[in-house]
Amino acid sequence: MQYEATMTDTMTQTCQILSEIFGHIQSVQEEIAKLNLEAMEQINDFIFTKDLEVDDATFVALQHQDILRQQLGAVGELAQTLQKHLDAKSDPEVLESKFAAALEIARAKKEAYRGNAF
Repeated sequence: MQYEATMTDTMTQTCQILSEIFGHIQSVQEEIAKLNLEAMEQINDFIFTKDLEVDDATFVALQHQDILRQQLGAVGELAQTLQKHLDAKSDPEVLESKFAAALEIARAKKEAYRGNAF
């Protein structure tokens, strides 16, 4: 009985720490995404203000910047989903299943852009 209580306490503490980690990842992702967006807007403003022609390499770089934005968003969504599942305090089997499903969604989002940038 004491072993089960200790395991439950350990699992609760582990879930709490993981939830905080996912929250931190999401916070960092949001800050990076904001900086990325601001940089893209400044570059676009510069190009249009100066009425510059964009060569192929610059066009590809801008596309990659957009893909970075989308992938950062996907990472943030994954962290948010995992944090939500942890906070729901599901039993380990349910938690594992939900984590696996969230990981598959994240992998699919990555693959959706693989041909374009990776």
